Amino acid sequence: MRIIYWNNSCLQPEIEAVSKEVFQLANHFRRSLVFGINPHYLCRASMKKRYIGFHPKFDFLLRLLIPYIERYADINHVYGEPTCWTFYKSLYRKPLVLTIASEKGCVNMDFLDRCRKVVVQTDTFRQKLLALGVEKEKVQVVFPAVDLQTFQPPRQTSKAMKTPRVLFATAPRSAEELAGRGVRLLLQAAQESPDIQYHLLFRPWNSGYTSLETTTQWLATEQLCNVTLTNTAIHDMARVYNDHHFTVIPYTHPAGGKECPTSLIEGLACGVPALISSVAPFAYFVEQHRCGVVFEPTPRGLVSAVELGMRSYTDLSANAVRVAQGFFSEALFFQKMARIYQELHE
Repeated sequence: MRIIYWNNSCLQPEIEAVSKEVFQLANHFRRSLVFGINPHYLCRASMKKRYIGFHPKFDFLLRLLIPYIERYADINHVYGEPTCWTFYKSLYRKPLVLTIASEKGCVNMDFLDRCRKVVVQTDTFRQKLLALGVEKEKVQVVFPAVDLQTFQPPRQTSKAMKTPRVLFATAPRSAEELAGRGVRLLLQAAQESPDIQYHLLFRPWNSGYTSLETTTQWLATEQLCNVTLTNTAIHDMARVYNDHHFTVIPYTHPAGGKECPTSLIEGLACGVPALISSVAPFAYFVEQHRCGVVFEPTPRGLVSAVELGMRSYTDLSANAVRVAQGFFSEALFFQKMARIYQELHE
């Protein structure tokens, strides 16, 4: 079975969540190809890793090229937003799967009608699609996957006895995203809680970014001794999670960032509970499974969440591991996707 993963990611799986998910699938389903369209590269390709990507300015040529590449596929799998414009206009010939890994953007019902299967990562968006009239049998919740051999809790830990350490690992690319992602809120919480250590983990994008400079300026102005900023691609993220008590998702509005953040689920697998804003779309899951603390998106709300989480840390950490094993394992993820592909290929 040959699958083409059509997506709008930056094709940097080491630092971008959607890229990581796409390459997880492509590496598992070996007879596959990754095709990207993204404004942060002119052209990017690798025969060994089976991917190719173009800048959207080539839109006219891409609409001519895509139908020829599509002939290679048994199944088209579009991965990204509800309506990926170029792919929506170009893919017609093979069975179509859509994974909505980012819920931002308009829902195009004509495109969804053409999709044989629509995969979402939150139950809230599934309910939205059903309310819009998408057939119930067509929409399926499939969570992203974690390698549970790589991401696992340490054998011994005494975190509950130490100064709270909070990891923010969902840093945005642009300065315009900082407020919605909750960076300003987090720094205000750090001012209010000098006894809590905060670690901001940024990523060095290949084509540059503007969020780092603005955040650095804020830190210099505020002179926060309890905030550390790291700007590097870290290969052993499990060690980073295990050095912290919590991951934090401090969105200030629902579109603040990826709805099912990679740092959250990888942290859970390491026994690290999540602190998540009540406006974040995945807050319902954290609250339902008691694998973290949901807080109101205010500095005081975040500080209170840390204090509450520390008081019940042992239970939250155990729940985090249980939830990761039950919902986010790669084995379960690949099994569900194989079922979907087989259904469309029959």
